[in-house]
Amino acid sequence: MSETDTHTQRKVSLIQNCSHFTFSHAAEKNVISNCHLFRSTTSSSNFPHSIETTSGSLTVGTKTCLESKCPKRSFAFEKFSDKSLLNSSFIIKTFSVPVEECLSKCQKDSSCRAALHNHDISLCQLSRVSLNSVYNPRLYFKSSYSTDLYENNCIDYTMTSSGCTFMRVKGGGLKSVSDQLIQNVRSTEECEQMCVVRSRIADPCRSYTYDNSTMECHLMWSSVRMLGRSPLEVLKPNLFHGDLDDCVNFSLKCRENNLEIKASSMRMFIGKMMTKKSKKIMCEEAYQGEYDFSSKFDFKKCGLDEKKTKDSTYRGMVHVKEGSTSLVTIRDKMLQVNCHLHKSMPSEEQSLSVQMNVRENNKTNRMMSDTVILTSTSSSPNTPKFSFKVLGLDSNEADTVHIGDFGWIVLNVRNSAEDFTVTNLVARDVISGRVLKIIDEDGCVLRRDIVKEIRKTENYVKLKISFSGFRRQTEVVYHAMVETCTVGCMPKCNLDMMLPEEETNVHSGPLSLDLPRHRMVRRSLAGEPRELELTSDVYKVTGHKLTLLNPPLPQKAFDFKPPSKLQEEELLQEEFQDGDVIVVKHSTSLMSSVKTCLVDDVTCMLTVILGAIQMFLMFSCVLIMYCYYQQWRFYRELNRPPEHNVQYYQKPPEVIGQT
Repeated sequence: MSETDTHTQRKVSLIQNCSHFTFSHAAEKNVISNCHLFRSTTSSSNFPHSIETTSGSLTVGTKTCLESKCPKRSFAFEKFSDKSLLNSSFIIKTFSVPVEECLSKCQKDSSCRAALHNHDISLCQLSRVSLNSVYNPRLYFKSSYSTDLYENNCIDYTMTSSGCTFMRVKGGGLKSVSDQLIQNVRSTEECEQMCVVRSRIADPCRSYTYDNSTMECHLMWSSVRMLGRSPLEVLKPNLFHGDLDDCVNFSLKCRENNLEIKASSMRMFIGKMMTKKSKKIMCEEAYQGEYDFSSKFDFKKCGLDEKKTKDSTYRGMVHVKEGSTSLVTIRDKMLQVNCHLHKSMPSEEQSLSVQMNVRENNKTNRMMSDTVILTSTSSSPNTPKFSFKVLGLDSNEADTVHIGDFGWIVLNVRNSAEDFTVTNLVARDVISGRVLKIIDEDGCVLRRDIVKEIRKTENYVKLKISFSGFRRQTEVVYHAMVETCTVGCMPKCNLDMMLPEEETNVHSGPLSLDLPRHRMVRRSLAGEPRELELTSDVYKVTGHKLTLLNPPLPQKAFDFKPPSKLQEEELLQEEFQDGDVIVVKHSTSLMSSVKTCLVDDVTCMLTVILGAIQMFLMFSCVLIMYCYYQQWRFYRELNRPPEHNVQYYQKPPEVIGQT
């Protein structure tokens, strides 16, 4: 029968009694590829998967039984015969089990990249490295006649156009070992992009060959180097070949005083990340054999300059140096990092524009149609807008709820060109000042007794929460931070809490082909860019004030007994767990009350403002009256007529007696 390799794997998984197959690739265009299916004598388990062995133009697959499924993969393991490790330091665990049980143990271990099985003594070794996870396999593996290597294909790699690099050859290529043929491809760039964006294809693409005479793109899940072949075997001017070198995806996380760069590499990374200023190394961190690594850089200590704008902006250059040599290589990267810490939340503001014409006799005529025109007052149409709301279980905005009720925290995002994640979600008690941490700075849920489920789409995030964590009636305000991101926007720690939403894209089957050609980014074939730009925007969002009422009393209220002092302490310990910030205030101070009134309570703030205006008017009136009174007294004294002061002189008695 004539089939493609992926169709052959599908038939093997669907036919119950099929145990293995052989597939021979067509060496030329007019030659038919042959597929042979072989029947098994024993029944398979619930989760059958295939093990593939590729040698030249011949592919052999064997069905095996695993304890768990391998999603979005046409085969679970790829077999490389007669291979063993040079260094035992990469061995994770060692067992004495059969080969099928050895593969199951490797599949369940998240750090296992390959399983090595010695068929003479049934020795199973789980390895941190595999042939496709290192740059130079000769430094890690050797030949062994009794040991076979099974590379784990169930590991999901993140492949993006900006993070993947290829080794390209012009004028040569291999079409006979291709696994996927795509026709009507316009250029080599588009063929390479199809190899990168195979997010809905069963297996990762590791090499491609493009024929510009027939406009055909041949994609391969095996590297040509791993097959022992060379693209120079077939030299034709119409062929272009690319072999995947590595995929390293960087993400930026900005904080108040520092930034963190996280990297995820398809191959094991050995090297360092550092910041420089005038050729002087300010901060440096080295890594030895890591797939996922990260570094934190302090803004001031590591020479990241602050740009004086309305919001805090920090910029700098981070160097990623591959450690195989001290010279500059094609695997070295320069990351231009930009952190924008926005102080205010951009909200969606709208105004209603109405024109009226008032004529005589108090008659008003409308000068416009019934259509209401909403005009946005935002300064830039590209600025993302956020709406942070607390809803009840009926999806209506809630102002008052009972402790223990369920509801939703909804964050709507508009005009956002990038993906986003929610971090640092806290609930602040307005009255006592207590702060309850719900989601940490990495986006991981800390209080799973409060957050029950997460629903996320491109436009919003919904958290189903329980209004708990507080024992008594109080007033609560929820605060959070929104961070833009490119890859890894949903933390892995929350994947078990994710539930699909109607707007969420549902991926098709593992063997379907759905390549979004209109979203592809054109790149130059002259070489991969060594400079990458990472930008992260951090926005602070705040919800409205929510009143938490005590839960309704039971019907038999007379059976209620007040809790003892020991029970109150136990309830307080249950209310706040480890990691929560507790600020206990036994008596509310005047400054705290004023701050609460001016910041959190709009009604109180308006009352204070109106009272201040009234006091100012009263003081102004008294001052004016006092000024008039003083002026009146001055004019009265000025206009008073002069008095005639006549003094009468009386002679003393002695003088009168003499006269």
